[in-house]
Amino acid sequence: MLEEPETKETLRCEPCVGSHRPASGKSQDISHVLASVFKDLYTKDIIGKDTVSNLIKTKSGRSSYHDRYVEELQQAHAEYSRCVKEADMLEAHIIQARARAASTEKQAYENMKEMMGDVSDHQGLPTVKSAFSWCVDNDLLKMNNLISPQDYLPAHKPQIQPPAPIKSDLAKPTIAYTMHVSREPQDDGYTLIPSPETEVREMIESDLSLTFESCSDKNSKTKTPKEKLNQTKPRPKWMDEPSAQDRAEGSAKLQELKDRHSFLRNPRFQPPNAQQGGTSLIRPRGKVGKTEHVRKEMEENSSTDELVPVFLAKPSVVVFTDYSVGHVYETTLELKNLTSASRHVRVIPPTTPYFSIGLGRFPGEGGVVAPGMSCKYTVHFAPDSLGDFEDFLVVETQAEHMLVVPIAATRPPPVLTLPRVLDCGCCLIGGVKFVEFLCQNVGLSAGTFCIIPKNQWPASNLRSVARTYFSEQPPFAVSPSLFVLQPGEATVVEVVFFPTTADKSCQVFTVVCDNCQVKDISVEGEGQLIALELVSVSGEKEPPVVGEAHDLTAEHFVRFSPCNPHSVQQKKILIRNNVHLELPFHWQIMKPNLHPLLPGETPEPSHIQFHLATDDVFHVSPPTGVLAPCKEEEFLFTFCPKELKDYHSVCHLVLRDIPHLPPEPSDDGVLQPVRTGSRVSDVIVMEIEVKGSTEPHQVLLEPYAVVIPGEIFICTSTHRKFKMWNYSKTYIFFHWERMNSSRHIIEVEPSTGRIEENECFDFDLFVTGGKPERVVTNLVCHVEHHHEPVTLAVEVSFKGPIVTLSVPDVDFGLLKLGEQTQTTLLLTNISPLEASWMLTERPDHQDTQILIEPHRGVLPPLASCSVDVLFMPRFCQRYETELELIVEDGTGCHLSVRADVQSPQVCLLSCELLLSELYIRVPAVSTVTLYNQTVLPSHFSWMTQLQGKHAELCAASFEPSSGTLGPNTSMEITVNFVSHTDLELTEVTALCEVQGMNSPLVLSIVASKTKKLSVSYSLPGVRPASDDESPSTLLLDFGDDVILKRAVTKQLSITNQTAIPAPFTIEAEYFICHASMPNSPSEKRFTYTKKPLHSFQAKKVEEKAHEEFVSSLLAHGKGAAFFVSPDTGLLGPFETQTVDVTAYTDMWGEYRDLLICKVGDLEPTLIPMQMTVRGCPLYFQMTGPRPDGQNQGPTIQFGTCVSGSDTVSRSLRINNPTMFDIRMDWETYNIDPNDPKLVDLVVAYGDAFPLKDADGNEVLSGALRIPDGSIQTAWERNESLVSEGTSSSLQSVSDEEGEEDVSEDACEEEETRLYPFPAKKKLLSVHIRPHLGNLSDYPYCITPQQIVIPAKGSGTIHVSYTPLTLSGSVCESRCVGLALGFMSLDCEMAACVRGKVGRAQGLDLEPVRMDLLAVVKPGVLLVQMEEDEGVLEFRASAGDLLGGESAKETVVREFDITQTLQLKNNSEMLLHFTLGTQPPFLVLKPQPRARTSNSSNPPTGDSQSLVLQPQHSMQVTVAFRCSLSLLDHADQLDEEVPPGVTLIQSAAGQRKLRFQQNLLIHYSNNSLQTVPLCAHLHLVTMRLSADSVNFGFCYVGQTHRKEVILYSHGAHTHWTSLIESDEGDSPVFRVTPDFGLLRPKERHVTKCSQCLQISFTPSEDREFKATLVIRSPLVKTPLTLQLMGRGSFNEMYRSELMSSVTQSPPAI
Repeated sequence: MLEEPETKETLRCEPCVGSHRPASGKSQDISHVLASVFKDLYTKDIIGKDTVSNLIKTKSGRSSYHDRYVEELQQAHAEYSRCVKEADMLEAHIIQARARAASTEKQAYENMKEMMGDVSDHQGLPTVKSAFSWCVDNDLLKMNNLISPQDYLPAHKPQIQPPAPIKSDLAKPTIAYTMHVSREPQDDGYTLIPSPETEVREMIESDLSLTFESCSDKNSKTKTPKEKLNQTKPRPKWMDEPSAQDRAEGSAKLQELKDRHSFLRNPRFQPPNAQQGGTSLIRPRGKVGKTEHVRKEMEENSSTDELVPVFLAKPSVVVFTDYSVGHVYETTLELKNLTSASRHVRVIPPTTPYFSIGLGRFPGEGGVVAPGMSCKYTVHFAPDSLGDFEDFLVVETQAEHMLVVPIAATRPPPVLTLPRVLDCGCCLIGGVKFVEFLCQNVGLSAGTFCIIPKNQWPASNLRSVARTYFSEQPPFAVSPSLFVLQPGEATVVEVVFFPTTADKSCQVFTVVCDNCQVKDISVEGEGQLIALELVSVSGEKEPPVVGEAHDLTAEHFVRFSPCNPHSVQQKKILIRNNVHLELPFHWQIMKPNLHPLLPGETPEPSHIQFHLATDDVFHVSPPTGVLAPCKEEEFLFTFCPKELKDYHSVCHLVLRDIPHLPPEPSDDGVLQPVRTGSRVSDVIVMEIEVKGSTEPHQVLLEPYAVVIPGEIFICTSTHRKFKMWNYSKTYIFFHWERMNSSRHIIEVEPSTGRIEENECFDFDLFVTGGKPERVVTNLVCHVEHHHEPVTLAVEVSFKGPIVTLSVPDVDFGLLKLGEQTQTTLLLTNISPLEASWMLTERPDHQDTQILIEPHRGVLPPLASCSVDVLFMPRFCQRYETELELIVEDGTGCHLSVRADVQSPQVCLLSCELLLSELYIRVPAVSTVTLYNQTVLPSHFSWMTQLQGKHAELCAASFEPSSGTLGPNTSMEITVNFVSHTDLELTEVTALCEVQGMNSPLVLSIVASKTKKLSVSYSLPGVRPASDDESPSTLLLDFGDDVILKRAVTKQLSITNQTAIPAPFTIEAEYFICHASMPNSPSEKRFTYTKKPLHSFQAKKVEEKAHEEFVSSLLAHGKGAAFFVSPDTGLLGPFETQTVDVTAYTDMWGEYRDLLICKVGDLEPTLIPMQMTVRGCPLYFQMTGPRPDGQNQGPTIQFGTCVSGSDTVSRSLRINNPTMFDIRMDWETYNIDPNDPKLVDLVVAYGDAFPLKDADGNEVLSGALRIPDGSIQTAWERNESLVSEGTSSSLQSVSDEEGEEDVSEDACEEEETRLYPFPAKKKLLSVHIRPHLGNLSDYPYCITPQQIVIPAKGSGTIHVSYTPLTLSGSVCESRCVGLALGFMSLDCEMAACVRGKVGRAQGLDLEPVRMDLLAVVKPGVLLVQMEEDEGVLEFRASAGDLLGGESAKETVVREFDITQTLQLKNNSEMLLHFTLGTQPPFLVLKPQPRARTSNSSNPPTGDSQSLVLQPQHSMQVTVAFRCSLSLLDHADQLDEEVPPGVTLIQSAAGQRKLRFQQNLLIHYSNNSLQTVPLCAHLHLVTMRLSADSVNFGFCYVGQTHRKEVILYSHGAHTHWTSLIESDEGDSPVFRVTPDFGLLRPKERHVTKCSQCLQISFTPSEDREFKATLVIRSPLVKTPLTLQLMGRGSFNEMYRSELMSSVTQSPPAI
């Protein structure tokens, strides 16, 4: 694993949302990443432990499939848990075995190193034999189907002794050492073996190549060993030794002798001194004829210098280059026989477990390789890592030297560009910073890399170290901890920095490659705290005044000087960021916290509130941004008030996304998980209190008003000067309004401008008048941002031109008609202005007779002109008019003109009055006209007495009878003439006198013959059958289907065929009603209020008035009323009066009556009427009267009820607004949607619904209830009817006789009756009706079934519903039913009125229908707990039973541990239930309360039941009451312990009691639901460190002390001690302390101890014995300690010190 020399720039951007996050239990959650990547595969529900637990709880037996599914799921989950436990056990066993094996191998390696020196190979691995196979249980691995060491380790082969070498060399390694110990390759005579120094140098270079940067593999050149030449040293020359020449000759002769005996020998049987390996096939052989000397020399040279190769290996070195872990690679090794003889060969396999060889493949049989032939072996390579491997094969032949074939497995290492130092920069304490570094593999091979903390390397198992995505070493975490990179592939290494302290941090991580290469990298970062500093504030510093209100938490104070509204003040503030980080910020303007505090008092947190300021006058710029690291930031505070008041705010400098400080590190040293989602929030780091005040603008006008004296002519401009002073804090902008109307112009120059502070400005006021008038006004000046404008009062008077007339009026005098006259007027302009004038007559004078010349003109200043006025009358009159002189924008005048023209005359326009058609005593009206022909008013008067022969037979009147006629006017005179005879009148005159005239005016009157009264009747819209239809043939038919209580109107027309008015009256014969139409509500309302009614209110008032009106009509109790409107009146001449006959009903039946019409003196006319009324007069109180669907009652919904619960009842009130008692018989039906029945055949014998008494028994058949309350039988009825002359016998035999005995009057009466009383009762009746349902009184029932609703009263029925009991498989049942109420009348007068009304009853009448609906469901509550474990758990300690004011005095008292749970009603019905449990558990809340059920029959059972509304929840508090009596269960036998109580004792000696009970939920339907309860009570266990204390021999009077430890496990407890002795030896022993409280000092620690000092002071020379008893109120059996000691006066037992302290040995 290599590095590049140049480190690339690291990426410091924040990670994206989809980047990896740690996934271990100690790190952050990555569920959002998994959910975004795997979608539904991750987010869908899984079946975990909680799901299985919940399904087991809900297993209630309601569904067999659900129960079977839960059982199978429970079995699968149990099997899964068992497998997980076994896997964990195997993993722990293998880890322990590897740890033991590593320890054993390390020890063996150290021993070998001491004995043999450095025995490690070039990889640094120990050469000792692996001990893993001896430390692991092979049988356990095989039993769990795992690979054991026996499966892959080669079996031990017996050692093979190599053939003895020809030449012994003590320094040469033996064959056994070469085969089993030495790992160096051996020289076989033909393979080039590098020297050890060269190999070591190559291995060192290889190691260095693993750490050098980006170095490539270099093939180091292997130096061949130098050939050593055997140089024969000259031997010394001895005496008598032959010379060299003699020796050469002797040798030549000997060689010749040998050549004669030379022959080719078998190469297998070479002599011992022959060359090794025999004759070679690849080397040239010498000639046979050579001398023995030469051959011998060659043999020596060949034996000493070169070894003849026997076999040649191809390849010479077996090399594997590309490989991966988990695969097996193989190659072929060929061994070729290079000698001239067949050879046996044996290949010894490699010594390492990574290489192995297969069986050899030989060219022949027997494993013999012929000369020049080859055998082949397959070499297998199974790497367990990507490191470099080296081994060798040993080829044994008959030669002395063995052939060694090296095996090597090397792959180029990966090269990473990851720098050695990863700098994370700075981060706030408690925050998390993510820094990314690009890591690329620039090597030639792939690699798997693992990043772990350095303190965890070397690790026995990398999988246990790299379990999580992050490799953590606080305050750093590096991810990914495990990654794979192919050549050229890159990944991002993410470093998480989460500092906890404000200092620099550095941690070292180790990067381990799968090729066994290791490199360390350093991760650095610095944690910092927030540090801001307020450097300076511009302007004058004004500290707060003593006693001034200030904010509770602000550190700094800034005050702005007083200013005017809308002015701007600014202050610059410098704030320095002393942190090496960018800090994002924003400012908040808040309201101050002004709670008063005493000196030295600290504010309470409740007094500090944060509310945003709403005045918006303080601003900070910039409001948001980023504080640069270690730099100053300038902020501009702006104060811009808008109103006149004091402003007070606090500016909060808020830093965004500041992490919370981390928790204090725990003492146990457990690493905290990486907080990738650390909590961040906005933090207020600086509070600056700002104040500012405002004052109004001070503007003054000098003078404050401008008054111009006198009058100014219009169109003349004048000006005045004035000043404006500005005494404000700042400059002002002003703007003067201009008064520029159509009349005047008033303006100020300049109109706009700016006035600096404490300066004035000069203005000019210009005034120009446009109309003569007095002007008093205020000129407005608007000062910018001033609360009100400044006004300048201006007062001035204007006047225009003045024109006068020479005369005040003109009088023309009396004139005759046709004459005219003229006069001249002089007009003078007395003003210096030009005057435009006009002289006209009044506009209201229509007929003008005056001519003016000229009538208009223009007069120059102070000039005059003349005007001519001409009067020309057209008729006789008195003329008066007025002339008006109008001067434009000036002052004019008026001139009156008078004249008188007269000539009077009056006459009748018609002197004869003709009256053509007259009726007796009916006035005839006509008109005549009087006309005044003059302008003089004329007075007239008519004479009351008529003149003429027929004046006494008639009378006349005139309107008006007298009066005055104006000039030239006429008057209409109305003449009323009445004739008292039917004769023709021709000689009648009337006189009219006119004042001033000599003779009266005469009017002649002529009248014709008179006529009598005649009336006709008709029905509008009904065509008569004949033209001469008489009133007796008319019939008012209101219809056969009239709805009850719905008014039906028919019209009757009465026509007066004459001009004689006549009164008329119309009324019904039997159904008489006396009531008038209600007045208009508005008319009634005027009597008590004047406020108009709303349309809705007026409508309600009208409806109520109409109801009262109808009630008054039907008050007679006949069931119907015919109201005639109008019922009386006057039938005018030739008038057709339409009369509305309205039928009102409140009872059903068929009605008949006669309408009596009487007009004037004519005979009454009878018109028959008929109608049939259908409907139901009764109505239910809950629905009220219904205009439609009267027979449809309410739908009674009982809602959702609990299965098997009590009967639910509903009370219904039925109102009877009629005047008759109505009996109702109720029947209930169940509706089955699958019922195929269509119709019902109902057969009734006698009465279908007979009358029953209070007990439900049928009353005597045929009896009727009469109005006085008595019962009249049919026999009594028949007798009464026979006595009255009617034939109504019940006996069919006497019917004919009865009819014969009836008189004629009775027969006529029988014919006129439409509804005779029933003379015969039906014995059998059959009715066919649509099928409604099945008649049944379950589950619905109505009581009473027969009820009489009294007239004008009400009755109550009870509709009850008994819920069904559902079976186990039914979850819901819907009950649909209906109830029919049949109406009957027991009163004879109500049932039938002879000739007028008849009413059907029982089955003949449509019944009242009432729909019934209910749903039945089983009732179960949903139990919700804080911990979804299915059990409500309690945990208590027995030590909490102790209490008291002092440690010596303790009191045992009970206490309760409470837990809460929620009961939720998810159903749609009320649930009644009770809660109960067994001790030591009890239910505290909720307490039972009053029943809120709407049912009239509350559920039976416990009266203290609870009620839970639908979709509501109830919190239940359950307590575990701990008392001293519960501790007795710890010492009881198993058969004595109550059920549900279990004693649990741990291996550490702790004991606790477990109490198991159920919270029982009893429902009102007797069903039961349980909630498991479990409580754990921790007990106290005490023991002493020794059973006895023996002081031995002690000097009398001298005190000796020993210490004993009192241990306590579990709960805390109080203890006391007492020393007891039968012989009175207790005073010599003393224990200190003698009481105490054993309580652990730390939480979650259950063990504590206390040291007891026991002193012994013998009083005499003898043996003392006593017993120390230690008692605790929470421990039943006390502890005892035997105390022994002996007093002696022997000085040898006297110590130098007066007392000695020893400690007793602890108990074993």
